[in-house]
Amino acid sequence: MNLLRSLSLALIAAAVPHLAPAQSRFDFDRTPGHLPKAVQVPHQSLMLDLDPDRDTFDGQTTLTLAVRRPVPDLLLHAHQLKAQRSVLVTAAGERALNVQVDTKAQTWRLVPADGRPIRAGRATLQLAWTGRVQETGSGLFRAPYRSGGFAQRMLATQLQAVYARTVFPAFDEPAFRTRFDVSVRTPAGYEVLSNMPASSQRSEGPHVLHRFATTPPMPSYLVAVAVGRFDALHGRSAGVPLRILTAPGKQAQAAYALAATQQVLPYYTAYFGQPYALPKLDQLAVPSSRDGAMEDWGLISYTESALLFDPATGNTTHQRDIYNVLAHEVAHQWFGNLVTAASWEEIWLNEAFASWMADKVTDHFNPQWQLRLRQRADVDQAMERDGSLATRAIRSGPVPEDRVFDVFDNITYSKGGAVLGMLEQWIGEEPFRRGLASYMKARRLSNATAGDLWFHIGRASRRDVAAVAGSWTDQPGYPVVDVDSRCEGGRTYIDLAQRPFSSGGTPRAGRWQVPLVLNHGGHTHHVLLQQDRHRLALPGCPALPLVVNPQGVGFYRVAYAPDLQRALAAAFLQLPPASQITLMSDTFALAQAGALPMAAWLELVSLLPQTHGPAHPALMAQAQSGLRLLDEALLGSPAAEALAAATRTLLGPELHTLGWVARPGEDSELEALRASLIRDLARVGDPAVLARALAVFDDDEAGRTPMPAAIRSAVIGAVGRAADPARFDALKRRLLAASSDDDRWRFAQALARVADPALAQQVLDLSLSHDLPANLATRLPGMLADSGHHGEQAYRHVIEHWAALAERSGGMFGSRAWLLAGVAWRFNAVPQAQRLLMDQQRLMGDPGAAVAQQVAARIERLAGIQRRESVRLVPVLEALAAARR
Repeated sequence: MNLLRSLSLALIAAAVPHLAPAQSRFDFDRTPGHLPKAVQVPHQSLMLDLDPDRDTFDGQTTLTLAVRRPVPDLLLHAHQLKAQRSVLVTAAGERALNVQVDTKAQTWRLVPADGRPIRAGRATLQLAWTGRVQETGSGLFRAPYRSGGFAQRMLATQLQAVYARTVFPAFDEPAFRTRFDVSVRTPAGYEVLSNMPASSQRSEGPHVLHRFATTPPMPSYLVAVAVGRFDALHGRSAGVPLRILTAPGKQAQAAYALAATQQVLPYYTAYFGQPYALPKLDQLAVPSSRDGAMEDWGLISYTESALLFDPATGNTTHQRDIYNVLAHEVAHQWFGNLVTAASWEEIWLNEAFASWMADKVTDHFNPQWQLRLRQRADVDQAMERDGSLATRAIRSGPVPEDRVFDVFDNITYSKGGAVLGMLEQWIGEEPFRRGLASYMKARRLSNATAGDLWFHIGRASRRDVAAVAGSWTDQPGYPVVDVDSRCEGGRTYIDLAQRPFSSGGTPRAGRWQVPLVLNHGGHTHHVLLQQDRHRLALPGCPALPLVVNPQGVGFYRVAYAPDLQRALAAAFLQLPPASQITLMSDTFALAQAGALPMAAWLELVSLLPQTHGPAHPALMAQAQSGLRLLDEALLGSPAAEALAAATRTLLGPELHTLGWVARPGEDSELEALRASLIRDLARVGDPAVLARALAVFDDDEAGRTPMPAAIRSAVIGAVGRAADPARFDALKRRLLAASSDDDRWRFAQALARVADPALAQQVLDLSLSHDLPANLATRLPGMLADSGHHGEQAYRHVIEHWAALAERSGGMFGSRAWLLAGVAWRFNAVPQAQRLLMDQQRLMGDPGAAVAQQVAARIERLAGIQRRESVRLVPVLEALAAARR
C-alpha cells in the first residue's frame, strides 16, 4: 500500500458518510438534525432594516413556538449575529432569556434568566440582533454593479444550505417548516422583493416599510429578500404572473428567459397534476457576486449569465445553458419547495429530480439540441468519480453541517438524475409519472424521504421499486456488466454478469438490481439482472451484433467479450447514434481503467468523420471530450505531441468543411460544433486557427468588424492562448471594463490561458485584487492551472496566499474546499496527488477531505493512463494522423 492509498483510505473514513439507513417514510421526530424536536415553529414574523450602502443590518423577529414537552431552554441556529434582545412571552408574562453563543455549532442557546423550565404549550419568542452584509454570494450579500456610469449596489440572499442563520435566528433545518411574514425597511427610492407579493408599503420619514404576504409553510433556507433598483419584464403563464428582474438597462436581455419560463411552467403543471403554488413567480438576475442559481420559492435568483441572454454576444450554447438552469430551478418549485427533502442526507430528492426534470422539459421543447446524446458527458463525469474510492452513496447517510456542501455534487445531481432516468425506463413513463403525481399530492407542503417516493411509485407501477432503487441510491459505485453472446441453432445465447466497476485498484464489494435493456436484431428486451450472473436465449441470429444499454440510459458500464467488441467496432457506422455514443463512452471508460487499450477507443473516434446527420455534432462532442482528457493524462509524456498532431488532423478538416461563418439556415448543432472546434484546435496549437482568431479579435479591437456572436467566446479564448503582451493587456482591459458577468468570465478565462509565465503571474495577482468580484477573482488560479501550462505556479500561489483567498471565497459554489483542489485538477502525477491530500488536510482539516480525495483519485487515474499508454500510443496516434492527411 503506497502513501497515496494510505492517505486516501484515511480521508475516505473522515469524508464519506456511512451508508444511508433503511428507506423509511417521513417522520418528523426521527428525522436527523442538530436541533431537538421538542419545539416547532408554525409561524415567524421577520423584520429587517436594510440599506445597500451599509455594511451591517438590523433585525427583529417574533417566533410562535409550539412547545411539545417541557424543556430547560431553547436551541436555535444563529451565526455571525449579535444579540440585542431575547424575551420569551407566555400566558404568564415576559421572561428574559440569556443568550449562550456556540460559534462552532452556529447556535444560540436561550436560557431562562429565572432558571425555571419552559412549559409545554404555545409561547412567543422575541429576538433582536445586528448582522453583517457579506461580500461573497452567501447569506445576505452585496452585489455591486455599474449603471449609467455610476457605481450601484444591490442586496440579495443565498440561504441554502446553512446561511439563513447568518441573516436571522431560525430553526435552520429542512424538517422545520414555518410560515414567514417578511417585512423590510429601506431608504426611500429602493424596491424590495421577497417570496410573496407585497401587501403594503408605508413611508416612515426617509424610509419605507415594505410588507409581504404570508408564505406557505417552508424551510428557512427558502426565505428570499432583494433590495435595489430593478428593471422588469412582465409576462404570464399557467395563470401565474411572471417577472424577470434585472439591474437597470438589462431588461431586453430577459426576453429569452421569459419565453422559456412560459414553456416550462405549464409543462410542469400538467406533468405533476399540481399547479404552481404561489400567486407570483419572480426571477432575479443578480450581478457580480452570486454564483449559480437558487430556487427560493417565488423569487428565484441567478447569476446574470445564467438568466440573461444578449444576442450581440451570446451563442446557442449559452441559450441551452440558460434554458436548462432555468428549467432546473423552476422544477424546484415542486421538487424542493412544495415537497422538501426531510434532511440534507435526502437532498437528492430535491436536486436529482430537478436535474432529471430539467433535461426532460429541455429535450421536449428543443429536440434539435440532441440533449439525450449530449448529456452523456455529464453522466460520464459522475461515473468517473463513482468508479473510484472517492465517492459516496446518493443517500449519503449522516451529513455534518460543516460538510453539507459535499453532498451538492455530481453524485447527487448527475448520478441521481441518471438513476431516475434508468428507473423510469424500467417502470415506464406513464406509471412513473403517476407515481410522482401521487407523491406530490400526498406530501404537498410537507417533507419527504426516499421511502415516501418509492411507496408512491411502487403503488403506481405495481413493482417492488424500493428494492431496485435502493440498490442504486443506498450504496456507492455501480456495476460493469460483462456480455458475451454466441449463435447456435438459430438462437442467440447471451451470458450476462455483473461486478463492481473500478477505475483502478481493488474494487469495493457490491451487487445491484440492474434494469438492463438489450437491442437484438432491432428488438428491445428488458432484463432485471438481480444476481451475479444470468443466461438467456433469444430467437434468431441477426447480422448486427447485440447492443446492451442501446439508448445509454442505464447507469452501468458494458464490457463486451473480445469478439463481440470487435464486431461492434466493425458495425459502428450502422449503429443508431445513441448506441454509438454509449459504445464510445464505455470503451473510453474501460480504457482509462486499463481493461482495454486506448487504441480501441481511438479506432471508434477515427470513424466519426464518416458519420452524418443531426447527431454528428453530438458524436464529435463526445470524442472531443475524450481527447481533452487524454491530453491532460499525457501532458509531459512522449505521446503528448503525437496526440496534439492527431487531434489537429482529426478536427481540422471538420472546421475547414464548416468554415468560420455560418451558412443561411444552419442549425444550432453546427453552430455549437464550429465553436468547439475552434476552442480545441486552439488548445492543441493549430497555427491556422490561432492566426485566424487573432485577426478576428484585432478587427474587433480596431472597430472594423465585430466578432460574430456565435464564435465570440471561442475566439476570445483562442486569443488568450496566443496572446502577446499587447493583446494580453487588451484582454485585461476588457475584463476590467466588462458590464456583464458573461463577458467578465469570458475574458478572465482567456487571460488564464496565456503561455508566458510572467503574464500568468499577472493573472494570479488579479486574484488578490479587489478589481473583480470575489467569486471570479478566487477562481483565477484554478482557471490558470486548467490551461495546462502553469499548474505548479498556481498551486504555489494558493498555498502562499491561502488566508487571503480563503477569506474571499466563501459561499456554496465558491467553497474554499476547491481553492487548492481546483488548481490540482489537471495534475497527472501520483506525488502531486499525495501533496494535495496532505496540504488540504493541513489547511482545512476534515471539511476539505472529500473534495481533495475526489481530485486525488482523478490525478491517480490520469497518472495510470500515462503510465500505460504514453509509449504504446505513439505509433497509434502517428498512424491516425497520417491516415487523415
